[in-house]
Amino acid sequence: MNKIAELEIIVGTYEEYLLGYKYNPKSKEIKQTFAIHSHSSSIRSVCTSGNYLASGGADDRIFIYDLKNRKEHCVLTQHNATVNCIDFTPEHTHVISGSADGTLAVVRVGNWQLEKIWENAHKGSAILDIAVHSSGKLALTLGSDRTLYTWNLVKGRQAYIINLNNKSKDPKSLDCVRWAPCGVRFVLAGGKYTEIWSIEKGGILNAIEHSNKVTCCTWLSNNSLVVGYENGKLALVNTDNNKVTLCDGHNSRVKAVVGYEDFIITATSSGDVSIWDKSLNKLSECNSGCRITCLCIATCISQDVKKEEIKSEPEDESESESNDDQKDEEDESDEVEVIIPRKKVKTQKTHR
Repeated sequence: MNKIAELEIIVGTYEEYLLGYKYNPKSKEIKQTFAIHSHSSSIRSVCTSGNYLASGGADDRIFIYDLKNRKEHCVLTQHNATVNCIDFTPEHTHVISGSADGTLAVVRVGNWQLEKIWENAHKGSAILDIAVHSSGKLALTLGSDRTLYTWNLVKGRQAYIINLNNKSKDPKSLDCVRWAPCGVRFVLAGGKYTEIWSIEKGGILNAIEHSNKVTCCTWLSNNSLVVGYENGKLALVNTDNNKVTLCDGHNSRVKAVVGYEDFIITATSSGDVSIWDKSLNKLSECNSGCRITCLCIATCISQDVKKEEIKSEPEDESESESNDDQKDEEDESDEVEVIIPRKKVKTQKTHR
């Protein structure tokens, strides 16, 4: 139950803000925990690993935050184009990122040094998504050139390429790749299809066609997916019998969906953040006031964090005293943590 109490939802927005929300399963309330405006353009991807949070944006930069101390830790500047996707390795040793110019980079966690970079990983085409295997030994990258690359992370080289033009139902629309918990199957999603692939078979097991455009998806189990659609609806998908169970969901495009233990978390383009159970019964919801672009979950956050309230300058001394009296009456749960920028440590680009 302690892990559930520490569930923190982190969203990136088109308005350049990175926002945090904590969900309390007892009270079923969502409360904002932090807000930071480090990026100078829209945020495209977020991910966490232990106490580290990484965000990549259209300003070509990756910001690393220390969630334990609520500090901006460093900035990675190895990319020269929009950072479309980021993923940490399971052992928290490296962070892998892909950008719109086809650059794939691997940075070591801790010293944040660039260890490997492929400037033409997809022959100059954009890298749309990255999925690191649970073993940490390989990763998949999906490109706008309609290819799926497998990377050997142990040897630091490309393993093989799959030309999706010959295998997928709608290769030009695919923009999402996710590993199943078993590590044997993965899903490619986009357009009106979710395709289930197997590394044992080396190809597609089945392709599930949907009535609406798929915008995001995630695995709930080895044979179950939750899918978000452009029209705001959600669906539970059984990958064994291709059964699709629809739910009304939202009124606007579902931008991201994540599963964590007994919860499903969704975010929409209109700013809604919602918590669902695994049967898609809504438990709680809030609105960020921003257009959300991406979402991730942080589960290993220290509770011994000093909170700093956001204050405005009082106009005069009497107003200041009035504000102090009012603040004494306010509940502590209304406080919002502020991530404080620190001195930025930039990575230097090396070619190998």
